Amino acid sequence: MNCGAKRELRKIRLADWVHLARGVFEYNVTSRFRPLAPKVMTAVVTYRCNARCAMCNIWHSPAHPEMSVEEFGRVLADPIFDTIERLTVSGGEPSLRTDLVALTGMFVERMRRLRALSLVSNGLLPERILADAEAMLAIARPRNIGFNISISLDGVGTDHDRVRGVEGAFDKVLATLDGLKRLRQGHDFWMGVGFTLMRENLTSAREFRCWAEEHDLEVGFVPVGFHGSYVSNLDLQDRIDFRAEEKDELFAFMQELGTRRMLFDPSAFYWSDMVRVYRDGADRTTPCPYNMDGLALDCHGDVFYCLSTSKIGNCLSGRSVSEIYYDSDNLRYRAGAMRGDICSKCNSGCAVHVALKKDLKKYLRFLVTR
Repeated sequence: MNCGAKRELRKIRLADWVHLARGVFEYNVTSRFRPLAPKVMTAVVTYRCNARCAMCNIWHSPAHPEMSVEEFGRVLADPIFDTIERLTVSGGEPSLRTDLVALTGMFVERMRRLRALSLVSNGLLPERILADAEAMLAIARPRNIGFNISISLDGVGTDHDRVRGVEGAFDKVLATLDGLKRLRQGHDFWMGVGFTLMRENLTSAREFRCWAEEHDLEVGFVPVGFHGSYVSNLDLQDRIDFRAEEKDELFAFMQELGTRRMLFDPSAFYWSDMVRVYRDGADRTTPCPYNMDGLALDCHGDVFYCLSTSKIGNCLSGRSVSEIYYDSDNLRYRAGAMRGDICSKCNSGCAVHVALKKDLKKYLRFLVTR
């Protein structure tokens, strides 16, 4: 039995079928009568970054005071966070916060229904990241919260260094991944790498996929996206987006990624959908939790339904996150312009595994259709 099949069997064995059924009901029935409480959340704990990535302008962000652990704690006293089940801690580079572990403890303490905690890192500070990961595991384990860590890796050797704009970045990431593999020998958690697919590394993507398989690393590929908020990279599109002469190569690789259909690995559905979006100009059909029951909060108090969209308010300016999330104008925006104009063209694959399981009818139809 190959590694992919073993992972799939493990996911089936560990699946919480009652929770899945509740999600299906909420997405398909409850949401028709009232807005869903947030279940999925991204916390941008810093915009500071020690990489100079070709596809992102976060590292250009001007310095602004970040909320302290205590300030985050006051925000998190809002009852809206009681319903969060999946939290992703992101940046910038989260490990640049020396109080990341204390902040994680605050999140876990206030989010009483939390089931999954994820850390997204560029892997450039091996010792600090490994120490943070081990401490976060110690926080999550007593609450039976699953821990996941994704390390950014966009090529092998100097290919990755070039994308991340840091000499020696690949070697630092390898040190981080090796340390995580050792840590995983004594702890149960998921680890993998995230590969941003763009003009710079499209032709080496297959080579990277083989390299990752040889090193027993799961890879999450995602096509580069362009947004006016968060990564704020619209000015980079002409330089790094796919050109007409590269589209055939892009479609072929996406189709390859869309052939591996497995019950608990919805990436094939997403990639098959992306072929339609890129090749045919069709609207996206892959569901996303961030336009149903998602929430994002950054270290400046800005609140978003999704980081690919504009902020919907600031919780340090007199209104709580609850008031902002359930604001009637914001809800109309999410149901209208956000879903219709932004989500329908979005290429992001974040949290697809959450939404597809809940939009089960569409996903099962895909699995049995060739």
